[in-house]
Amino acid sequence: MIAELLTVLAVASPSAEQQLCPVTRPAHPSGRYGSRRLWTMLPVGGGLRVQQGDDGSIGTKLGWIPDRDRGLRLVVGGRRLDAPGRMRVLGVHWGYSSTGRGSWATAVEFASAGCWRITGRAGPSTLSYVVKVVPE
Repeated sequence: MIAELLTVLAVASPSAEQQLCPVTRPAHPSGRYGSRRLWTMLPVGGGLRVQQGDDGSIGTKLGWIPDRDRGLRLVVGGRRLDAPGRMRVLGVHWGYSSTGRGSWATAVEFASAGCWRITGRAGPSTLSYVVKVVPE
């Protein structure tokens, strides 16, 4: 009986990695995460693969899609959860796809690999998620 209970608890409790970095998992199978007003696509498994520059910096581009209110300004920020660190936003740019729908592309640099909370705010809509930043 005790062995069965321990097995159930082990299966039900989050893994050590999830406890160290509680990555956001989208409910939608496509990876879409957010609200009807502001959403993004989350990386499979919660690991955000980033490029390493010649100068040692690590960064990527993040996409943000508004379903309404396309005239808003997007403000993006990030902070490391498992150690000190800040995310640097290099630019936020609005663009249109071939379908005519718009989105923002945000160029960012991370101080280091690790567990990060990224937040975007456009007008009254705020969207936050947690990823594990992994240099390629």
